[in-house]
Amino acid sequence: MKTILSLFSFIFLLVSCEDVIEIDLDSVEPKLVIEGCINDLDDPCTIKLSKTGDYFEPGIYPIVSDALVTITDENGIETEFEESEPGTYTSESLEVEELGSYTLHIQSEGEDYMAEGVVPHKVFIDSLSYDIPPLFYEFEEGYMLTCYLQDPAEYRNYYRLIVYKKGEPKSSDGMMYIFNDDFMNGNMIFMSWESDPLFPQDTVVVELQTLDKSTYDYYFTLNSLAGGMFGASNPSNPETNLSNDALGYFGAYTVSRDTIVILPN
Repeated sequence: MKTILSLFSFIFLLVSCEDVIEIDLDSVEPKLVIEGCINDLDDPCTIKLSKTGDYFEPGIYPIVSDALVTITDENGIETEFEESEPGTYTSESLEVEELGSYTLHIQSEGEDYMAEGVVPHKVFIDSLSYDIPPLFYEFEEGYMLTCYLQDPAEYRNYYRLIVYKKGEPKSSDGMMYIFNDDFMNGNMIFMSWESDPLFPQDTVVVELQTLDKSTYDYYFTLNSLAGGMFGASNPSNPETNLSNDALGYFGAYTVSRDTIVILPN
């Protein structure tokens, strides 16, 4: 009899575990997402606006049109951006100068958003080299590229290194190669590209971005949240210089590029 009761109780528990628990989830108010930067290149400056998605509509990020987007320099000269395509605002007339301060102002749906970026002192690539990687590296064939730069002692500098083969898209791994000169101020710095091996006849483009601090902080925390080389952290939003609880970033940086062709030894 005890065996029958125990079996009945076990079956009852299994059936009970199949009950569906419904949780009432509220929709979250979408937030404005701002993606844009200024640099010393001659390319048009672009600001992209969208909104965060809803839990019940994953993968849908509405674009934001009909916003007023301007950037004002430290001398009070204002440049208004045109909406070149839905959610994308572009200016070909904005003049960016090294060490200049620029304020982004966005008016959208009755709300104001602002951010400031300072274009840092430009640091140039000194030289590039490549060699067979040590035995403990992840790849055993091909070559490893190294970028050298002379860090100026009079500035605190923040860097991002991007490497890609000519004719191919820039590697997203460039986010991982962010560093500062805290322990290398005023010295020759070298950074080795360890993500992908390079092979003979590859034409490789190396881009060194010198970032302002807010842009560095954004990339650093974004990389940490993605579980990059600095380690993962608890889920949250990356640090941003945007006001009014907006997400994204308004970056400022200078660019130095160099190219090298991998030749067989």
